[in-house]
Amino acid sequence: MRVAIYACVSSERQEKEHTIGSQLDALRTYAAKNGMEIDEEFTDEGYSGARLDRPALDRMRDLAERRGFEVLLTYCTDRLARKFVLQALILDELERFGVKTIFLEGGAADDPLSKLMHQITGAVAEFERAKITERYRRGKLYRARCGEIVSPDVPFGYVKIPRRDGVPTHAEIQETEAVIVRRIFDTYVKEDMTVRQIAKQLTLNRIPTPTNAGQWSWYAIDRILHEEAYIGTYYYNRKQCIPIEGAYGKKRQRFKCTLGPKEEWIPISVPPIVDLATFHAAAGRARENEAFSPRNLQEGGYLLRKLVRCGRCGCSCSALTSKQTYGGKVHCSHYYSCLRTTSGFLKQERCSQRRIRADVLDELVWEEVSTRLLDPALVLDAYQDHNTRRSVSSEQDGATDQDDRLKEQIKLSNKELSRLLDAYQCGALELAELQKRRQLVNSKIEMLNREQELLRKIAAEKKKETDIKASLGEFAALVSSNLKRISFENKQKLLRIVLDKVVVNDWRVDVYYNIPLPKPTPPPAEKVSTKFDLRSTCRFRRCDRVMPVVRKKSI
Repeated sequence: MRVAIYACVSSERQEKEHTIGSQLDALRTYAAKNGMEIDEEFTDEGYSGARLDRPALDRMRDLAERRGFEVLLTYCTDRLARKFVLQALILDELERFGVKTIFLEGGAADDPLSKLMHQITGAVAEFERAKITERYRRGKLYRARCGEIVSPDVPFGYVKIPRRDGVPTHAEIQETEAVIVRRIFDTYVKEDMTVRQIAKQLTLNRIPTPTNAGQWSWYAIDRILHEEAYIGTYYYNRKQCIPIEGAYGKKRQRFKCTLGPKEEWIPISVPPIVDLATFHAAAGRARENEAFSPRNLQEGGYLLRKLVRCGRCGCSCSALTSKQTYGGKVHCSHYYSCLRTTSGFLKQERCSQRRIRADVLDELVWEEVSTRLLDPALVLDAYQDHNTRRSVSSEQDGATDQDDRLKEQIKLSNKELSRLLDAYQCGALELAELQKRRQLVNSKIEMLNREQELLRKIAAEKKKETDIKASLGEFAALVSSNLKRISFENKQKLLRIVLDKVVVNDWRVDVYYNIPLPKPTPPPAEKVSTKFDLRSTCRFRRCDRVMPVVRKKSI
């Protein structure tokens, strides 16, 4: 009688502890005791039992199909599969191939009574596992809502303190790592370095990484700059794990993590490492870098990238390159195209705006801006107007009312804390319940105090006055005198400061400035430009007609 044995462990921990060896010993002992000679041994170490794509299991099923053995020995039913449906599938397949399956725990699976018992125990075991998993998940959510750290890991810069003496699991600042986090934020915000430059600098300085990998990556720096735990709020239940199908031969099930709905996030108060102003400054710079990444810019390609808007639908215009081959050479043409010209299932829903030649529009707008920047007083007026608008908007925020509201909430929270202590002294609350409720109230007070501190900083910045008119005048004069020699990258930076947007509707170009312009004179009749042609052109079609271009200046 040809006999094969199959053993499986589903975790790396079981693999390291050699629990698969105990299964093999028990199976070999059973075979020797019953006079069976083992022909094949199949072992899956560290592969999940909830999946069928296991290498040894596949080889065993292939050998059974070729009638390579007659009896299969395994320790118990969940070694074949942890799900009842998968167990039934494998057992039915082995039965069709004439293979008798014997479990050391449960006996053979060849008679109707044994099959019934295996089916019942398999279904009950799967139900119990699902129930335990759900209880564990709900328990973790409850503990997280009570302010307890339930995640296996904490962000870089913190250390997880386990539960002891009635104090729940919480996070504390690890100062050696917190210094690195503050350095990353200060370097990114104040020294104007990119995430890749920061990663290179930390690696050259031999600064330890979060995973002790020896080399910092730009992704690790970017994740630190976006981690809200560093301003005092750590979120649990933020990500959803979706299983990835088709990952054949992997030891564990692969998952794809995506952000869940924000209303399901659970905030947990942790000690802050950086201040709110620095964190928001880093977030603002990250958004700007994402929109104007130098890696996506080409010399002479798109000067008005992210500034062009469609005048028909108001959508942003993307930068695209069209390649054509004629005369044995590849010629590239740059265009601005409305994003809605190709989106939408129905043709009627798409935008009818034509593509705009990037080189012509860039030259047209740059000539217009250069003319305006020849007057340094415009830059000074722009600065004064910007300060006026910022101060007005700050006053309209009702900072005083918000500060009074925060003080009232802090006062009510302190009263609530006093009532909890009184209830504990009177015996109405147990110590464990007092600690849970007190931690929630303390977390609320900490968040209110941080918000109040931010309001005070904003109020202090409003009162701060700096006389920079002289420096702005020098800057404006310097820009005006060097406009002809300015580089392509500096042109882009200057246009982002000066322009709000450039709206193109057919052949009409409206330029909207961020700087105040002189009061417009009575609008003249529309003129026809003899220099600029915004249409798409190619070698095989000659464009003799010129387009009217109206330049509109507004604040």
